[in-house]
Amino acid sequence: MSARQLVFTTLLLTAATCAGAQVLPAAESNIVPRPAKVKILRGTFVLTGATRILATDEESRRIAGLFNDFLLEQHGLRLELTSIRPRNANYLSFSRSGAGASTPEAYHLVIGAESIRVTGEPAGLFYGMQTLTQLLPLRLGTSIELPAIDIEDQPRFGYRGVLLDVGRHYFSVAFLKKFLDLAAQYKLNRFQWHLTDDQGWRIEIRKYPKLTAADAAVTGGDANFVGFYTQEQIKDIVAYAQARYITVVPEIEMPGHAGAALAAYPELGCAPYDRAVAFCPKPETFTFLENVLSEVIALFPGPYVHIGSDEVEKESWRQSPEAQSIIAREGLKDEDGLQSYFARRIERFVTSRGKRMIGWDEILQGGLPPQTIVMSWRGEEGGIAAVRQNHEAIMAPSEYTYFDYNQGDARREPASIGSFIPLEKAYAYEPVPQQLAKDEVKSILGAQAQVWTEYIATPEHAEYMTFPRLLAFAEAAWSPPAQRNYDDFRRRLPYQLGRLEKQDVRYRIPEPEGLKDFYTTTQDHAVVALASLVAGGQMFYTLDGSMPSETSSMYRAPLEIALRPEQPVLLNLFVNTPQGRHSVVYGATFLRRAYREPVRTAAQPKLAFTLYDGQFAGVRDIERGTKVLTGTTDSLDLQQFDRSANFAVQFDGFLKMDSDDFYQFAVDSDDGAVLEIDDEVVVDNDGNHAPQRIVGHIPLRRGLHKFRLRYFQSGGGATLGISMSGASGSSPPIEGSAFLH
Repeated sequence: MSARQLVFTTLLLTAATCAGAQVLPAAESNIVPRPAKVKILRGTFVLTGATRILATDEESRRIAGLFNDFLLEQHGLRLELTSIRPRNANYLSFSRSGAGASTPEAYHLVIGAESIRVTGEPAGLFYGMQTLTQLLPLRLGTSIELPAIDIEDQPRFGYRGVLLDVGRHYFSVAFLKKFLDLAAQYKLNRFQWHLTDDQGWRIEIRKYPKLTAADAAVTGGDANFVGFYTQEQIKDIVAYAQARYITVVPEIEMPGHAGAALAAYPELGCAPYDRAVAFCPKPETFTFLENVLSEVIALFPGPYVHIGSDEVEKESWRQSPEAQSIIAREGLKDEDGLQSYFARRIERFVTSRGKRMIGWDEILQGGLPPQTIVMSWRGEEGGIAAVRQNHEAIMAPSEYTYFDYNQGDARREPASIGSFIPLEKAYAYEPVPQQLAKDEVKSILGAQAQVWTEYIATPEHAEYMTFPRLLAFAEAAWSPPAQRNYDDFRRRLPYQLGRLEKQDVRYRIPEPEGLKDFYTTTQDHAVVALASLVAGGQMFYTLDGSMPSETSSMYRAPLEIALRPEQPVLLNLFVNTPQGRHSVVYGATFLRRAYREPVRTAAQPKLAFTLYDGQFAGVRDIERGTKVLTGTTDSLDLQQFDRSANFAVQFDGFLKMDSDDFYQFAVDSDDGAVLEIDDEVVVDNDGNHAPQRIVGHIPLRRGLHKFRLRYFQSGGGATLGISMSGASGSSPPIEGSAFLH
């Protein structure tokens, strides 16, 4: 960060926290998601207790009432609502007249010296109201000056969703309403409610009461797991969402992820029942599921029903004479065909009830039902395949939109399922695959973020994993690509975090501006300038490797850190918010060291590899395995080895560096991996674990450097990837041309 940037950030944060700061000179910079068109006008509008709200029709009055509720809660103001234009000039209007909206969700917001006018169709009025709340200052005041502004806005996509998994852990109705309020605040309009899974069945089905009575049997009575929603509670949630222009999409998992249902009704699996982990496609199962879906459809007035259809464990079908007889009877090719047969049968029923069916991208296996919408989670490929089969798709790739993934140093963050989606990566998501032609793009309905809860048991943890990443996603789903800029998003973030703080949202406190996890230099000192992204946040730190507390040194000015050769200095730091919340402790290592010199040798393209079979506890054990294959490759892709479990591979060769730089290497792996460069361990991600990212650093001169990567997989779910970036900020990909041996 330059000195000029540091001064600007400091002024911005100071202005946001001053007790008398009731004017936001660049108010448009606070809005998330960023509007399509913003024009700054001259003058200000002064909102006081004497301001009136004009709304003439029922829905406009309801939306005006929501704004009034916000004013009362956040600013202590309650404005008079009228259906007749006030005689005085100081008023705020919500109106459908003259809207001329291009889409039902578009709105036009104009703040002038005498009035504030919001126009649009009902949904557009609601989103215009949400934007207006973001133009208000955070602090209380009896009068509020709003800068004159003209905003014309509409969403990029019609489907802007967020999923909450209540199948793994149950969440209260009160929390669900808070979650919906926050989704609506950032203009999301679909809520996928993951109601059933192996761990629990959360929706009351009156015809089958054992579905919800089986909770304790499935979970062992753990209070974090047990719970379900009555049909009256579901009606309440659906109505609450509708009032905020959110359509609730129920997800009832089938044929896989059916553990809770099979615990209650084991006969719905394929014989032998004690081995069944998926529904069996037989008449009594379809009768059961049609009865279930009949009750579900009656509760959810929206157009969609999601049936999951992901991660179907087909081995039980392969081992089941009953399943095999169905395959033979129906003339199906294999178990993929059996899954397709199942999905087509369910789609016919769902379609007969006037609904559209959605399935995760595995629903493509064996043949896609004719009307089904594909939700693409295993990358973009499923969505692309669906579009090219003339189907619609919703993009939800796990590498960008799975907010149960870790967002910081796994050794310091709360427990997660692994992998890595920091805020910047969440913001970088582009929902439209580059491979699609212009005439195919219209089949991308939108995008969705996912909050899976295998590792998330409490509302506080759910909020921590969701926010502020959901804000980044919301902008990808709403704003035009030309309006999106991560640096600008971070400038708007302090205001938004301040608002979340007032709403008692336990968001993840971002790393301070200017903080990196590793600093390398050839100089005898380093200077680091930091700024909290939380308005009014205080930073406490240590430089001796100990954990900081509120009695540690408080950051007040850029730190100058003395460095000795090859002696790392560890900066530990946390941010304390005005409400007294602490971030996790962030760490940064400072190291003075010389560049590693290149190797002088002749080399050929590709890496050498050795493949081993065996059971391993760590990469250092792999030579104890059975050597089964050697060769060369220009890729680290594990699929080339045709193994899923109990194998290991060692890559050896050279890595070609194009410039002198202080490089960061990140290794994502499940299970263990260790990266060595020039015989130095740079990344140690060893052990039997879920997907996780570990980073390491090394200064390298331009040229060839020895490269060794060792990896093992024990139980399945093999993942391996390496990325590299330089201190200059460039991110050269590690491609085949960079590998030699």
